[in-house]
Amino acid sequence: MRMRYLATWAAGLILCAGLPLSQPALAVTVSAQNSPGAENSTLLQRLSHAHWVAQGKGPHILYMIFDPNCPYCHVVFDELQPLIKPMGVTVRYVPVGYLTESSPGKAAAMLEAKDPLAAITKNEREFNMEHFGGLAEILPNPATEKALEKNLAILRATGQSIVPTLIYRSRQGKIVIIRGGLGKRDMRSTLREIAP
Repeated sequence: MRMRYLATWAAGLILCAGLPLSQPALAVTVSAQNSPGAENSTLLQRLSHAHWVAQGKGPHILYMIFDPNCPYCHVVFDELQPLIKPMGVTVRYVPVGYLTESSPGKAAAMLEAKDPLAAITKNEREFNMEHFGGLAEILPNPATEKALEKNLAILRATGQSIVPTLIYRSRQGKIVIIRGGLGKRDMRSTLREIAP
């Protein structure tokens, strides 16, 4: 398990350029009331209207923007699974498709699936370092293409196109943007900070 974890993170250096392995996740805090620009002040509003897939039914909402072929995203997905229910979290997965040639088709397969959460789960359970995400890609319909473009525009509105990007409102009323993966200890403390 530890070797799989390390191999996944190492591969992320290639696909998710911009976050060296030795560097911790980058957290940016933006005041909900006094944000520097319209994009930041409306980020959570835009996310609430994005094309996302929910897991969990807790009062603490965490948005995770991810690419189906991103090794960092895969690790964060795995870290979240045992914490969602006990910590009262709802994760809203916001798929984008830009890292590899098959990313858009896999992201489309998630959004067009009869059970989108089951499709995301299959993608992550069957993730491997040869083909990355485990879903087969599809040719997206025009509505799904638009949805993925909208999701990618939201990611770019955070200031950098890095996946995974985690976004939530803190208990202090701030919008927090975290780019990159977290260790299990950091994930627990992060989830505790999410406002109900």
